[in-house]
Amino acid sequence: VMREMRLPYHIAHLVFLTLLAAVPAIFLNLPVGLVARKYANHRRKKALEASAVKVHGYDVVLSEKVVMCIVLVPSLWMTYGLLLLFFTNLDIQAIALTIGSLPLFSYMGIMAAEAGMVDWKDVRPFLMRLFPSVRRRLAKLPGIRKQLQYDLRMFVKEIGPQLGKIYHGKKVDWAEIQKHRRNKIDTSSSAPDDNDIIASSKDL
Repeated sequence: VMREMRLPYHIAHLVFLTLLAAVPAIFLNLPVGLVARKYANHRRKKALEASAVKVHGYDVVLSEKVVMCIVLVPSLWMTYGLLLLFFTNLDIQAIALTIGSLPLFSYMGIMAAEAGMVDWKDVRPFLMRLFPSVRRRLAKLPGIRKQLQYDLRMFVKEIGPQLGKIYHGKKVDWAEIQKHRRNKIDTSSSAPDDNDIIASSKDL
């Protein structure tokens, strides 16, 4: 019963968060995000043209978005403050309170949008099950899982005995195994090769 109640709860919670985040997201975060994305993509293209080592330039996108948001966010708030000052009848105290509340509203919009994305990820599997093609793929998953388990067991049975006591031993001391391997590598690297032996014989 609780499992059946999860879907309506997630849908209702998603709708509530969408409505809650709509106003601050549209008026405070969306303009800044669109401008910052366009500017960052423009800078990324210029960086890719000027560089011979950059592949995608995602680092440029991130840094330019951060710089642009630092500039645009307070500029947008001041723009709203000037609009309220010249085009409304609000007094200075009300305008100052409104501008001071904009960071809180912006933060609430970001947190509500983030929670909404989590709810959307929870609702998406239920919605995908409505499609017949997805249901057919889900019906095949137990057989695929069983075949993978069988293949993995066969692979372990084939390769495992070659590992010696790592495979057959009940308790494995990895520190001792690594120490033995390091000693073996040091011994093989310190041993003279054929070229050294030939060179020393020629010197004699």
